[in-house]
Amino acid sequence: MTRANGGRWAGGDGEHRADVVDDVTFDLLQALTSKLEAIDAYREYAGHDGGGVFDVMLEDEIRHAEILLEALRKRLS
Repeated sequence: MTRANGGRWAGGDGEHRADVVDDVTFDLLQALTSKLEAIDAYREYAGHDGGGVFDVMLEDEIRHAEILLEALRKRLS
């Protein structure tokens, strides 16, 4: 399936299907997933770095993930 214009998914058969979630919710989920992946990577890198640049980046990513999580909670409530 590929994302088509107008908030619809196009199936392999060319038919359009309604989204499971709206675009904003989808975007929040995708952004949060990306942040969580970055957090996981930066935690590993920080272990190798000894308190350098990756610790700073990790703090920012955690803060951003918390913002996205709160926005997603509000959206789903």
